[in-house]
Amino acid sequence: IRFKDAVGRKFSFPWARCKTWKDMQALIDQAFQQMDEVSEHVRAGHYDLTGPDGEIILPQVWDTMVQP
Repeated sequence: IRFKDAVGRKFSFPWARCKTWKDMQALIDQAFQQMDEVSEHVRAGHYDLTGPDGEIILPQVWDTMVQP
C-alpha cells in the first residue's frame, strides 16, 4: 500500500502488514512517532485516509475496501 502523509513523506507498506484497519493504524502511529507536533493528533485518530481517487476510506470499511 502506498501511503503519503500530511507533511508529504511517502511510505510503502506491505499488504500483509496493513490489510486490517488495526494493522494500518499501528503503521501510521509508528510513522508519526518522532513528530511531536502531530503525533498526539495521529494517536487520537484525527486524520482521514484517502484512496487513489481522493475518496475517504472510513476505518469501518477499510478491511473490505482496500486491496493490493
